[in-house]
Amino acid sequence: MKRITKEIKRLDLIATLIDIAYAIIYLSLLGYFFWVLVEPEVITDVVNTTYNFIGIEVTSAQLNVMISLLVGYLLVFVPTAVKHVKRVVDKETIEMDPWDYRSQILYAFMAFFTGNIASAVIRFITANKMMLIIQDYNLGKGFIEGFKAIGKFFVSLVDSTKAYFERRTQYKNNISKFGKEKAKAMKIEAEVARKGSLSQQDLERVGRNDLIVKTLGLVAMYTFLTFIAIFIFIPFYWMILTALKTNVELTTRLNPRFFIGLDEMQWVNFKVAFTRFSFWRYLGNTVTVGLISMVGTVTTTILAAFAFSRLDFKGREFIFSILLMTMMIPGELYTITNYITVRNLGWYDSFLALIFPFMTSVFYIFFLRQSFKQIPDSLYRAAQVDGCGDFKYLTRVMIPIARPTITTITILSAIGAWDAYIWPQLVAPSEKNWLISVALRSTSFVVGSGSDARPVYNVQLAATALVTVPLLIIFFSLKKYIIRGVGRSGTKG
Repeated sequence: MKRITKEIKRLDLIATLIDIAYAIIYLSLLGYFFWVLVEPEVITDVVNTTYNFIGIEVTSAQLNVMISLLVGYLLVFVPTAVKHVKRVVDKETIEMDPWDYRSQILYAFMAFFTGNIASAVIRFITANKMMLIIQDYNLGKGFIEGFKAIGKFFVSLVDSTKAYFERRTQYKNNISKFGKEKAKAMKIEAEVARKGSLSQQDLERVGRNDLIVKTLGLVAMYTFLTFIAIFIFIPFYWMILTALKTNVELTTRLNPRFFIGLDEMQWVNFKVAFTRFSFWRYLGNTVTVGLISMVGTVTTTILAAFAFSRLDFKGREFIFSILLMTMMIPGELYTITNYITVRNLGWYDSFLALIFPFMTSVFYIFFLRQSFKQIPDSLYRAAQVDGCGDFKYLTRVMIPIARPTITTITILSAIGAWDAYIWPQLVAPSEKNWLISVALRSTSFVVGSGSDARPVYNVQLAATALVTVPLLIIFFSLKKYIIRGVGRSGTKG
């Protein structure tokens, strides 16, 4: 591995800034396209109109294609730009290997095919300089060497084929000249001479069998993981696909389609869901409740886990066992008693009823206690000898060591507040106190009234997608902290 030079860092930074600028431009253009979309008067109708952009007339189908391409670009290049920023900011990455310049070449081609010519040129230059440092030759020579390697492969393939047919011809000649038995004996001798001794053949056979077993195991494992990934992905795909279809297709087509054309994607459904669904108000309620309950949960979890893992008091294990036993009771059984308590305290139909019942969790206490138990007792005793109090030891030693687990608890607590439905619907019936999950279920996306009321599934699922996207962004952005926290709590020592 070679050390990254300042020039390469500077070129990588410039290309990353250009990528970010392009992503911002495309995101602004996407927002403008959504802003000019014409909403139908009736949410089941399909709008077929023309739009004028800088003197150019664009039909609704063409605009749908443009929006689809922009969404696809942003889905690929926004995470890529974020990854580039992390790499540029990371000060621990000081070395590079052959995969780095190969990645630069890949990013250059991706930028080129999406119209980002400036970034493509800079990344090609960066890859060229990386190759000069790592491989002692430039990009042009690298392509030449690659073509030479491909040529050598085909030459060796031709030679192997030619040798095979020569052996076959020689075998047939031996049959005609010496007879079948002698030709067979000569073939066996040739095979033995070519493969070596019998012991060598046994070693080769064992190695070959191990390779086959390992390959089959990898194939089986990745096949299983692929099926699981498809099983998880299909509901999200079906949600987005249904949200982009017309209501006529959903109600009249007997055989639903698994793919639709870019010009058939009705992106206006998302605008309808966004404008007729008070997204920002419900999002503000959810964020407020989620932040306060999350801070309360983390605080109570840290204090309780510290007490059960480090403080010696009578009945500690018994009390902790009682708490663990409460995890065996379904949460729905607490609903009636919690509802009566909230009513008696006068918190009904307020944020207090949504916040305080979720400010503690037995599972999170157990989760963090397991992480605290991994910290050696000798460290705690040494801190006591040095005059360090319990609270100071907690804040200066235990919390920094258990930060991955605490981060995991914070993320899971926020996700739980976002997904909560039964309790918020029960104790906060007023629309002003709705969380986003309750609002999504209670908002009426129907046509008709009474017994003739029919749900508009494409708009409903468009609103569902709008609610799901922020949660997916949070999860995929912070998934490494969740994995790290779970791994730490499940490891002893």
